[in-house]
Amino acid sequence: MKAVFAVPTPVGGVYEYREIPMPAPRAGEVLVRIYAAGTNRGELIQLPALRSDNPALRPMRAGIEFAGEVVALGEGVGGWSTGDRVMGRGPGCYAEYTTVNQRALMRIPDGMPWAEAAAIPNVFITAHDAIVTAAAVKAGESVMVTAGSSGVGTAALQVARWLGAKPVLATTRSPAKAAALRALGASEIVDTSKPGWVNEVATMTDNRGVDAIIDQVGGPMLPDNIAALAIKGRLVSVGRNAARVGYCDMDEVARKRASIIGVTFRTRTAEETLIAGDRFAADMTKALVSGAIKPVIDRTFPFERLADAHRYMLSDAQIGKIVLTVRDAR
Repeated sequence: MKAVFAVPTPVGGVYEYREIPMPAPRAGEVLVRIYAAGTNRGELIQLPALRSDNPALRPMRAGIEFAGEVVALGEGVGGWSTGDRVMGRGPGCYAEYTTVNQRALMRIPDGMPWAEAAAIPNVFITAHDAIVTAAAVKAGESVMVTAGSSGVGTAALQVARWLGAKPVLATTRSPAKAAALRALGASEIVDTSKPGWVNEVATMTDNRGVDAIIDQVGGPMLPDNIAALAIKGRLVSVGRNAARVGYCDMDEVARKRASIIGVTFRTRTAEETLIAGDRFAADMTKALVSGAIKPVIDRTFPFERLADAHRYMLSDAQIGKIVLTVRDAR
């Protein structure tokens, strides 16, 4: 079968298509025929660190989320059958097939296309983990989602709205995206390309500031994000897409009794990652099935055009997810 590998080089990682043997599911795993796979900006951010001068690094299967069909079951698997339409997070999803822990699977809602299903697992689990587990947002609290048009951003806006957060603010540097962000649940749009946007946030929140910020931007927004927080506000650092380092006024953090919370799946155990997925499924499956929350796809690319998908991602033109279609739907 074909699979994409991230391969270390002297100047950082590159993606390479390889022919490899078909994997076999181990105990507790299923083998999935992949129809679509979601792309994520984090994979691009990590590429520069994949340098061949680090002897510990080896070529590794790429891709972390998929939608497909169960084709084989490992020993001890229960609750799943061959032919089931499933989606989930797992390793090596830029491929024609992958094996995954049975607990990582979620059923695709009836009638949902493969590409839409592949746009759900990573961003919605990440958004739910940030808003519910990390920030502990309660109904009636205010939430601001930075980079609202990103994959995680479009998911976080919907999760916040579903949980009853009020108001829900979305930041963008492109006013043309405002209507789409409002349709996803943002009650207010914050144009961070304009000076003084923190004052606008204060006005939008009756001069309280926001109770929780779900941030994908990172360093450049850190001082203004701290300024925009309410007393006892929580800033959850989900992504550092613009920069990893930023200035922080610790006295302002102390005055507001604010919390800065970092989240990532890179340092979680396999069990911790599965628990995050379990929590999302328990809370949000009904909303997915009913259509109250939904995946947002900007564009799809064929499996062979991963480089084009990544170039488009770097343009920052998209609203929502960019998905690879691995094979035609039946």
